[in-house]
Amino acid sequence: MKNLAIIGATGSTGKELVKLAIQKNYKVTIIARKPELLKPTKNTKIVNGDVTDLKSLVNALENIDFVISCFGPTNHKKVGNLMSLGTKNIVEACKKNEIKRFVFMSGFVQSDSKNFSIFNRLAIKLLRIYYKESFDDKIIAESSIQKSKLNWVIVRAVALTDKIPKGEYKAGTDLKVSPFNALTYGDCATCLLDAIEKTAWTNTIVNVGKK
Repeated sequence: MKNLAIIGATGSTGKELVKLAIQKNYKVTIIARKPELLKPTKNTKIVNGDVTDLKSLVNALENIDFVISCFGPTNHKKVGNLMSLGTKNIVEACKKNEIKRFVFMSGFVQSDSKNFSIFNRLAIKLLRIYYKESFDDKIIAESSIQKSKLNWVIVRAVALTDKIPKGEYKAGTDLKVSPFNALTYGDCATCLLDAIEKTAWTNTIVNVGKK
């Protein structure tokens, strides 16, 4: 059984990811700042880990094969350096534990504008201005992954919704997607889990959207 650690498992995408990973016969380790607030289930283990604390992450990732990160700030207007610091620490912890693949969930606002229509380019430009602190911090976060020598995949998702998953998505490098045509959390989680196995996505940035 493959050992998968999920960081950000209490979020909307993370919860779906845990369920899917169990269905796919992964042994899931949920890394949480307050593990005492969560209840372990079959094939899951909950361990203490804080993205701002490197030592805790190094310990949490012992004997782990794969890591998927879908953590993020609760307030995108007040992020500080959470994403850049947290991602840097995850990268270092992955290196120390010789993780086989690190999958990082990002967002469409980070994507190259050539992948969008003129209208969407304008909308994204405005979002980058409004959420400048969040956008800039995530640039640093993504850069730390790209500069690492890890086996990594960055998945940039479109807007997400809590509707019932359809069991499908479209994804690829340089893929043109409709950023405001929302993908379900469950289908996004499926893409993140699939990214572990897709060798064609090794060390690439992938756009994922509604099919």
